[in-house]
Amino acid sequence: MTFRTVYGNTYSENSWRMCNRDECDITRLPKLFLVDTAPLRKGAPLTILGAWLFWYDRNVEEILSPTWGWSNTNDVANSNHLSGTAVDVNAPKYPWGQRVMPAARKQKIREGLALFEGTVFWGADWSRADEMHYQMAFREGDPRNEGFAAKLRAGHLGIYGGGTTVPTPSTPTPSTSRPTLRRGSTGSDVTYLQSLFNRAYPAYSKLVVDGDFGPATESVVREFQRRAGLGVDGVVGPATWSKLGVK
Repeated sequence: MTFRTVYGNTYSENSWRMCNRDECDITRLPKLFLVDTAPLRKGAPLTILGAWLFWYDRNVEEILSPTWGWSNTNDVANSNHLSGTAVDVNAPKYPWGQRVMPAARKQKIREGLALFEGTVFWGADWSRADEMHYQMAFREGDPRNEGFAAKLRAGHLGIYGGGTTVPTPSTPTPSTSRPTLRRGSTGSDVTYLQSLFNRAYPAYSKLVVDGDFGPATESVVREFQRRAGLGVDGVVGPATWSKLGVK
């Protein structure tokens, strides 16, 4: 099933339906890194928030840590991450509830938000600041969402076009290219895995994101495999990557 009820809610705070991972895809814009940890709702959210990530990376600051998007669970019961309509960018630099971003960077973000014609809301505008957080501003079904998404796809702001494609629900998904990981593995793929588990499954994953596949990471992998109905061996191969929604 594509849509769901989470913590008794069928809609997230910004009035989009709560969805499963299969209703999401990842941004595939060229030379945009560290965003494949952030599944986004297919359609206007994927187009608009994907474009926002690209614009942010090129005009505000480089994205240097894994981006957070859709999540299976969340500490906030009506979080927009549960509907795949929000992203957190450079999260370690901007702790929730704190205002630490330099004024010049804030001004640049304001310029970008104006270019995006009000379709993106910034968490810094909440009374409790969330400077890492950006989400769909208009409710599901508002024609302004698809209207602006169509402009972007047609080349507005120069983000899409020139051979760049926007994934749609009918886009074929390639088989996983992630390597098999097990205890003793190290590197960026392990960092990716640890960040993904912490964001998507915080109820049982609170890993140190250090790129080192040790006993703690193996324990989380085994717990995920048990809950997902997989063979419990602590090894992240094609079947486990697939259940994680990673292609």
